[in-house]
Amino acid sequence: MMKTAGVLLGLGLGVTPGSARTALLVVDVQDCFLEAKCTSSAKEGSLSVPACDVIEKINMLQTSKSCLFDEVIWTQDYHPAGHISFGSTHGLAPFAHLGGKGGLDMMCISPQSGLTSEGACCPSYHLNSSMDCETNLCPPAGWSYAVNNSAIITANAACETCASNPGSCFAQEQAMWTDHCLQDGDATFPTSLIKNPGDTVVQKGMNKFVDAYSGFMDNTQTLKTSLDATLQAKGIKKLYIVGIATDVCVQWTVTDALGANTANYDVTVIKDATAAVLGDVKNYNMAMGTMASAGAKIVTTADVLTTQCPSYTCGDIKGKYRTNGCCGDPNKLFNL
Repeated sequence: MMKTAGVLLGLGLGVTPGSARTALLVVDVQDCFLEAKCTSSAKEGSLSVPACDVIEKINMLQTSKSCLFDEVIWTQDYHPAGHISFGSTHGLAPFAHLGGKGGLDMMCISPQSGLTSEGACCPSYHLNSSMDCETNLCPPAGWSYAVNNSAIITANAACETCASNPGSCFAQEQAMWTDHCLQDGDATFPTSLIKNPGDTVVQKGMNKFVDAYSGFMDNTQTLKTSLDATLQAKGIKKLYIVGIATDVCVQWTVTDALGANTANYDVTVIKDATAAVLGDVKNYNMAMGTMASAGAKIVTTADVLTTQCPSYTCGDIKGKYRTNGCCGDPNKLFNL
């Protein structure tokens, strides 16, 4: 079935007459972040969140209100083995950053390109093994990256640069997570989720040395993924955002969309089509407050489902039919 928005786009019409284009932005709804009852493999996701109910809502938005969206854009957490965000990479347990000492200290570089693909962070402990581990989170006693996990420091530009020129680097804390969303593991999209082959997917977290919660930027807020450029190239100015997790990747994506480092977006968060880590209601509500304070509109799936589809006169369609060169060429393809 053809999407109304896509047909109108092919005729040179936006979702709303005279307006910029609109996208449904689906953040990290992947097997790795889902419970066993809704993953493709029926196995628990590697960093699961109680979020199975968001799938039905996202599907409903696409089937019942496709007229509101010119595009559906997906972000995908897509990590190589030994990623810098994994506790196991540093000999630490997952969630070690919650033990009272904060995250693992890193020193990071800012490449001239400003791209996440060229950034890097190096564990501060590798650069200074005599650092105070009483108050700072460190790898286990006796740990040596050169011996225990050389892969995270080998070919790591931050480890080279920050050792020779520390003044050119900046500090950053890194949370410790389970090994999750591996490129050869459960980074896949669940089979129960409606996802069309022509939809755009923006992957993040592919660089072993850089972490990125947001679909737009890395966690240092200095490097960008391809998402902002992709949206601008498609003329998208309005975003409806759903996904996982409310208090991490969704929140960071929303605040970046409304921040100074990206284009000016009109952002609506569909709150019941998101889910928080561990189902934590307090963190969920705090995230909603943070996003609303940043300028996002907060609505429910029901609100969107009652939104009227845009209407057009026959004159609108007829005029665009002519100006798009369809006259005399009934087999001309539209951008659906």
